[in-house]
Amino acid sequence: MCARFSLSDPGRLSERYPGVRSRTPYPRRYNIAPTQDVLAARADGELTTLRWGLVPAWADDPSIGQRLINARVETLAEKPAFRGALESRRCAIFADGFYEWTGSKGNRRPLRFILADGAPFAFAGLYERWKRNDTRLETCTIVTCEPNALLASIHDRMPAILAGDALDAWLHGDVGDALAAIAPFDPAAMRGYSVTPAMNHHAFEDARCIEPFVEQAEAPTLFD
Repeated sequence: MCARFSLSDPGRLSERYPGVRSRTPYPRRYNIAPTQDVLAARADGELTTLRWGLVPAWADDPSIGQRLINARVETLAEKPAFRGALESRRCAIFADGFYEWTGSKGNRRPLRFILADGAPFAFAGLYERWKRNDTRLETCTIVTCEPNALLASIHDRMPAILAGDALDAWLHGDVGDALAAIAPFDPAAMRGYSVTPAMNHHAFEDARCIEPFVEQAEAPTLFD
């Protein structure tokens, strides 16, 4: 599962993806959460914003999007919520890190996972257009796959990061080629580190979200 991620320096996207184009700037984001806008590119390469949480065109209530923030690659072709988008509405969702949690229920500790060189990257995504009366939404979901060796001890899923030619195959290939492009990202090209527990709250939007966090030991007392 991927439920939070960052895009802390959108300006670097043009370095890694010279083909993408943007009409409007996207702010630095350190703690992107479901139902918020994410930066994405469709097959034409133009950047756009989509609301995170897929709302299928047939849905009666847009609140269904809160349950469709992720889509398992193994069932994309089977699930009614994803089948149509897999055929013709694939996108790349841009990030430069994502978060997972470890520890007991009362002591959840966030970890941030990034590429080893700190560069931005793209998740495989699907998007939909929904309208009822005067309400129109463009929404998306992040595709997940089995975890790599770096993530396996933390979670049984990871977001599908599009490496190398996988981005082109996902955006422009047929369904078979697109699905074949999804694989756990090379763990040797990634690293993870602890970040501040303050970002456990989805509203905490601060550069401290992406800074390495070292838990301070408690000061000794007279009785130690």
